[in-house]
Amino acid sequence: MLHLVYRFQPNAKARADLNAFWKWIADRQLWFYDGLDMVLDTKWYTVTIGADVHCLEHHVTFADEAAWGQYRQEVSRRSRDPQWESRRTDQDEWYEILDARLLTDPPIPVPLPSGAQVSTPATRSVAADSTVLGKRSRFLLENARFVTLATSGPAGIWASTVNYVVLPNPLRLLWYSLKTARHSLNIAAQPYISGSLFLTGLTGSNAPSGIPIDGAQLTGTCHEVSGPEATEHHREYYERNFPDPAIREQWLLPLSDFRDEGPRRFYSLRVNDWWLYDADRWLVDKHDTRVEVPLSTIHI
Repeated sequence: MLHLVYRFQPNAKARADLNAFWKWIADRQLWFYDGLDMVLDTKWYTVTIGADVHCLEHHVTFADEAAWGQYRQEVSRRSRDPQWESRRTDQDEWYEILDARLLTDPPIPVPLPSGAQVSTPATRSVAADSTVLGKRSRFLLENARFVTLATSGPAGIWASTVNYVVLPNPLRLLWYSLKTARHSLNIAAQPYISGSLFLTGLTGSNAPSGIPIDGAQLTGTCHEVSGPEATEHHREYYERNFPDPAIREQWLLPLSDFRDEGPRRFYSLRVNDWWLYDADRWLVDKHDTRVEVPLSTIHI
């Protein structure tokens, strides 16, 4: 991996109003890196001891030199837009660039001794990670399309995969199944279930820490949809799952299938807890762990 590192010295304006300064940085982070998929990660640090105390370090991570080259080309292209370039250069109102350098990862992972402290959900900065974790979660939810459910009930334990759509506020997964399906019978008896979903072949900013896979695990409360709610969810499911009207028409089942004596039902799973694959930890010591993501960071 390649890391581009800038050092900035905040000016008098920034030091006089640190709240406004960091709000400006947070805003800049969102618009400047929007669409720059070759950027795998970004981090900000404040120097607390040593030369240039209180200056900032900004790290921008790329998979390799080719990705860095693509980044430079895209920034150069965008800078030809006077409005974009004016917004980019307003950084001069807040800080001075002291220097820049490039770092690369060692050719092999360097292990830590047994018992050494590594970056874990308990030790890493939640605030620093929240933007990245929220973005990863949204991408997974909107693109995985299938979730594997773990249920239990009179029919015993069972795993089943269903095609879902995402509903916001609160975060829910919606799908339909036959009423007589084993997982449906289990849900009727025990509404507390768990699930997992994953994607492979990821590239660019969608590959966490440069790893081409990502996945999530969840727990939640599930219920069968009935009454007027079924009509609304019937519309939402098909519109979200098949945005193209022509394709939607090919898959559309009548509402009567989901009401009264119909053989199917919609099921709504309200997500209570959400965890992501901890790609950063894997790069450190190859431990396969998860990091919990607050639902408040996942804005669908």
